[in-house]
Amino acid sequence: MKRRILSLTLSAALVLGAPTPAWAAAETYADGEAHTIGVIVYDPDSSEMEMFSDYYRDYIQAGFPVKFIFSGKTTNAEEEIQYIDEMKEQGAEGIISFGGYADGLQDIIKECEKDEVYYALGSNTISDENYEAVKDNPWYMGSIGPDLQDVYQAGCDMTEYFLDKGAKNFVIMSGGAAFGNRLHQVRTWGMLNTLEEKAGLTLTEEAETLSATEEVTTLSSEDGSVQVTICPGYTEQDGPGLDNLSTAFADGNCDALMSAFHVSTYLDKIADKEKEQNSNILVGSIDSFTDDNYELFQQKDMFGNAPVDYVQGKYASLAGPAFAMIYNAITGNSDTVKEDGQAVRLYQGFWTATDEKDYEELYGYATGIYENAYSCDDLQGVIKVFDDSATPEKFKELTESYSVEDAKARIFD
Repeated sequence: MKRRILSLTLSAALVLGAPTPAWAAAETYADGEAHTIGVIVYDPDSSEMEMFSDYYRDYIQAGFPVKFIFSGKTTNAEEEIQYIDEMKEQGAEGIISFGGYADGLQDIIKECEKDEVYYALGSNTISDENYEAVKDNPWYMGSIGPDLQDVYQAGCDMTEYFLDKGAKNFVIMSGGAAFGNRLHQVRTWGMLNTLEEKAGLTLTEEAETLSATEEVTTLSSEDGSVQVTICPGYTEQDGPGLDNLSTAFADGNCDALMSAFHVSTYLDKIADKEKEQNSNILVGSIDSFTDDNYELFQQKDMFGNAPVDYVQGKYASLAGPAFAMIYNAITGNSDTVKEDGQAVRLYQGFWTATDEKDYEELYGYATGIYENAYSCDDLQGVIKVFDDSATPEKFKELTESYSVEDAKARIFD
């Protein structure tokens, strides 16, 4: 077996919570030998996009002969296509997209075919309709992201956790569910169904319909012991989420707030509500293992608790296999990922932290130098130019071995 191992030297000590570059490639590459990959982000200022970008920029770029070009903010497929064209002009050979604009995906793939650049979805899923339309295109490599069942289960898990803590009065922040964000819808759907099944909540409509409500909606159990208020809307800029949360908080006390997205933009409102009712509010979000959430777990509220009690979500190095996918393609080895020439659809789930200790440990595995869930060495094992034994089966196995147990096995065994 031929395997080329990049020699890496430690250039800086890892300080937990500061994801600074810590690996430097001891091997230098001649001009023109490094490959260029474009990365489409939906918002460069979002903590999740900063998380993935830092992993590529500070870890992968230091360990492989590659450089990354990052887009600005994108809100639709047309803007993504514009960035792809610009990246092609700057020498990009492949694109990893975190945009996921389903309604324009087929047009995006056509543009990549015209530009002769490979394309992969880095942390998203693809509909059956879109997959059938693009699966045989040689420039589309595939998608890696959460399965909708895992997205649904994330809502169920968080709800069960807070029910076990004794919560009775809930606020659900459904985020973009009212505006077509399918992931937010499915997460909220899981919360509502679990409250119905485990706490006797009466649903006035199907959970799937209620999850997409555009109005503040209050529900209760038949005996009135459980109260739930659904608050739709984003909480940034002019989004209605903050006003809707104020409306919900005005209706009574809150035991637990569960969010289908991040909570960082309205923690001050939660703190004000805790002060008003003189009791702690349990706070959970389906988000990511970001720097922002790491810092939140270090803080204390007026009751001596962290402002966030529960985080379930993606982590930085989940983006590693998408890099390996594109790197295989641009080095002439698409068949190391694809079987029978068809694009792949691979799935990764989430990690969960319920206290500072949990979060610190898992954050370390996601961003660490020596102990990384998807290390440079792991990724070399599924990239043909570094390991002759790389196959589609090995790539799939590594990609879908995302759990904490899987990561620890790779790190410590």
